[in-house]
Amino acid sequence: MTVRLQIVYGKLSIRSVRNAFEESVGKKLRKFEGSDNKEVLQQFTSLFKDEYKIPQGSIIDLSRERGHVLRTTIDGNEVGNIQSKALCRSILELYIGDDPFDRKAKEDVELNLASILKN
Repeated sequence: MTVRLQIVYGKLSIRSVRNAFEESVGKKLRKFEGSDNKEVLQQFTSLFKDEYKIPQGSIIDLSRERGHVLRTTIDGNEVGNIQSKALCRSILELYIGDDPFDRKAKEDVELNLASILKN
């Protein structure tokens, strides 16, 4: 399963992305892991290095693979893998959980999934 984020704002910095993930993913990790999440959160946020540029149209893919490995790519270039069930769960919960980051996106996923299951 992959969460794909497309950058629509032209002046977004990688630092802003890193900080947003630190806050939002950190909150979800605390929900699932309690306070024992700092190392995995730091591993994840450190993938978003300052040298990466994310101009408008850039795509960040967060893919859960076998063995609870989260593979992160920016514009098709792999930036890292982290094995963590809690991190994978936190990313999915952030976008399609009970309190999603973007309700409209979650509704779109639900509609698309329903149409796939009907066929």
